[in-house]
Amino acid sequence: MSMGPYLWSQDPWGRILNGALMSTELPVNVLTLAESAIDLAHERFADDLHSVYLTGPVARNQGREPEFIIVLRHSTQALGIDLFCAAAALRLQKEHPDFGACHIQVYAWTDIFPEDGCFSYPRFRIGVNSVVVAGRDLKRLIAPQKLTTAVANAFLVDLPGKLSSLQQRLKAISTETRVHATSRLFSQTALDGAFALVLAEEQIYTEDPETMASFVGLSFPQHRNNLAALVRMSRLGTFSSLEALAVADETLRWLPGLAEAWLDQFNPKRQKSLKLV
Repeated sequence: MSMGPYLWSQDPWGRILNGALMSTELPVNVLTLAESAIDLAHERFADDLHSVYLTGPVARNQGREPEFIIVLRHSTQALGIDLFCAAAALRLQKEHPDFGACHIQVYAWTDIFPEDGCFSYPRFRIGVNSVVVAGRDLKRLIAPQKLTTAVANAFLVDLPGKLSSLQQRLKAISTETRVHATSRLFSQTALDGAFALVLAEEQIYTEDPETMASFVGLSFPQHRNNLAALVRMSRLGTFSSLEALAVADETLRWLPGLAEAWLDQFNPKRQKSLKLV
């Protein structure tokens, strides 16, 4: 059933369906960008490359910041992965200036299908918002995703530490460009975490900041002003470290505590990934 432009469609059992376009529906400039990403992946990983996916808002023909997931057949290429991702993202942005910052993540087969049967965040991402642009599409092996506490845990288990680290980064950096980028990252991380608090109960899924904030605000109306500020900063960022820190400080007064309370109830051992149920 269709649930509107900012909520993902669900099947009759409430499972979340893939929200991305088909590859034949992608604009020409996005397909050209994807070809460049595929070339970089082939160049780096050769025969170990399994598949490449476009994800994020651009996969739905929204936004200007493309995200790619690269899946490897094995995990033997771990050395230098972070450096490759950063360098490849910068190269894509330079070669395709009509897009904003690019993001690339690399995963092994066992990251997608862990042997312990636990929740896999990259599998969830591929299942709910991706279009394959190279290789065999793993979505044929991925069932529609259920919105369980295992999903929410992926956004909450490290949330307090992530937000604190980003707050400290805002205090330490001085350049306006880095303040702008970090302010957006803080806001996006905070909204993802706040929405995870209500995700399993509400049984709806979205990646739209305004929609996230509206549903969180129903459960925590006292924080609606802060949520609105997070939405603005996630969209536009700010070049002012004082403004960014004011929003961050207010967020840290309530969100980490709620995350810890959720974890105490559903994941008291603070496991990085929970078993699927």
